[in-house]
Amino acid sequence: MKPQQLQAFVAVANCMSIRGAARALGVSPPAITKTMRELERELDAPLLDRSVAGVELTLFGQAFLARARLLLDDMQRARDEIAQLRDGQTGNLRVAVSRHLAETVAAPAFCAFRAKRPSINLRLREATLSRMLAMLEKAQVDFVVSHVDPQEITGDVEAIPLFSVQLVVGLRNQHPLRRHRNLAALIDAEWILPGDEAGERFDSGLFRSQGLHVPQRVMWCDSPVIATELVSQTDMVGLFVFRKDNFLFRRHGIRQINLVKPLPTLQVCVIHHRGKELTPSGKQFVEAIKMVARDMDVDARDD
Repeated sequence: MKPQQLQAFVAVANCMSIRGAARALGVSPPAITKTMRELERELDAPLLDRSVAGVELTLFGQAFLARARLLLDDMQRARDEIAQLRDGQTGNLRVAVSRHLAETVAAPAFCAFRAKRPSINLRLREATLSRMLAMLEKAQVDFVVSHVDPQEITGDVEAIPLFSVQLVVGLRNQHPLRRHRNLAALIDAEWILPGDEAGERFDSGLFRSQGLHVPQRVMWCDSPVIATELVSQTDMVGLFVFRKDNFLFRRHGIRQINLVKPLPTLQVCVIHHRGKELTPSGKQFVEAIKMVARDMDVDARDD
């Protein structure tokens, strides 16, 4: 199995067209057709259904696509790792981070990393966990950094804990419930909790740990910016990750509630394909994230 065969197949799958794949790779359509037939003979299975309307992946093609992407990604990672070991500088790194990390440690970690490896082409992306895991599966990123329960990560990926972050409750300064210190007193309010259209919703375990049910009135929101704005302008109760400087809270007129029984912590983890070591630049960027987190004290507990 040759790299150009894998490249041709992935290009056809992406474009759903022989001509489109040929344009993308800068070769002729007959060359793509020949390469695809060679790959199908080698695998002894049809990968494409061809028609005048274009092409579609067969069941074999659908199953092979993820593997083909990972194989190509492994080849590129191998080239990057050799280049990084050889001269310590050149190569590529693609990382996806959660929105909280994008707002806190991502930029200073990038600066610290860039100071040591200025020639590494680092691409940062921000998304919800479900989207980041999809990127990882499609080999669009090398690894993910996000809040997650490591035990919930299964299959071909694994989660390595880096540090913990504290969850806190926030509401506007003049909220009628602002003087309460027990979560039970806030449970009947309208809450805004992390969640997205893909069904990734906040784990009810946080409320169960307090002996409570999930609030009945909940707005699910995957944007910390929107959540902050709504909490500052309404009587909604929000769930946030603790930030020592509390700059956003002060700017938006939000107060953190010092609960009698603090909320549990979340683990910030590196999530990557099981059995695949991070490249030297990947390891160094993870160390930069950990260093910035320590300096910013993002894992500090509310007292």
